[in-house]
Amino acid sequence: MALPHISKPRKILSQVLTFWIPSKKYRRAFRGMLQFGLVKRWRVLRNDRKKHFENEIAIGAIMKDEGPYLKEWLDFHILVGITKFYLYDNDSTDNTRDILKPYIERGIVEYHWFPGKCMQLPAYLEIINNHSDDTRWLALIDLDEFLVPVHHETVSEFLHTMPSNFAQLIVTWVIYGSSGHKTKPDGLLMENYKHHAKNTFGIKAIVNPRLLVEYTCLHQNLVAGWTIDNNGKKLGHTHQSTNPPAYNNLRLNHYYTKSYEEYMAKFKRGTATGESSEYRNAEKFKLYDRNEVYDDIMDKYIEKLHVMNSGE
Repeated sequence: MALPHISKPRKILSQVLTFWIPSKKYRRAFRGMLQFGLVKRWRVLRNDRKKHFENEIAIGAIMKDEGPYLKEWLDFHILVGITKFYLYDNDSTDNTRDILKPYIERGIVEYHWFPGKCMQLPAYLEIINNHSDDTRWLALIDLDEFLVPVHHETVSEFLHTMPSNFAQLIVTWVIYGSSGHKTKPDGLLMENYKHHAKNTFGIKAIVNPRLLVEYTCLHQNLVAGWTIDNNGKKLGHTHQSTNPPAYNNLRLNHYYTKSYEEYMAKFKRGTATGESSEYRNAEKFKLYDRNEVYDDIMDKYIEKLHVMNSGE
């Protein structure tokens, strides 16, 4: 099932019919439903209830030269119940393919070579269009973002506690800083970086890909139905979380800076969004190098990841 083509007259009609709804959460939800089609949405939800999906939740991502962190990112997400990864390689020159080889052979990773500039949105649209029927829920995140279920063993176990008809769930960033590291330390990310910002910002979404109406950027999607936070609260905006941000049940640990050395190396190689080198600089490092709160939430995974690393 690919993203639906919505005609301009239908978009305009849906906007006119929903313009008078005072509540933003209802207005946006019904606008998406009307553009998608009420009967079509009902059929999707009915079929979802009956269907056994190949994957309860999958991750789609585009990456470039993420070799030093790739195995930890994959193994952690396998521990929290991710059963499939659709990974698009944007001109990596490191050992990414060698790291991925055993995961590809096990059928956990589906790998695509995806060169070019500003390829993030095209990659995610291809993932949605090619795999919306393969997985109940789809998370489109980056390689420096870790989906962390706070009270449940797996992400899908948590998602099954949410209203069954949600179209997308907003997951709030928890921004991690350098923890004082100037150069890349040995060991796991989650071992070395345990300090994050007190006041977080930024989000990503876990979507029912069959209810996506429009996907235009990483943080804002139009869906045929309800957008909720990790407490099941319906939201009026898809590009922001609740205020204050809610991440008490599911959070997205964002290891944005790491050490100063790693941050500047990331800046030099460029990004899949085409972000300019002038923007990703030392001043931005200072902005994101937030270390106000010590947090050991990831400690319970460290020993398990070391065992997986050793092959025991």
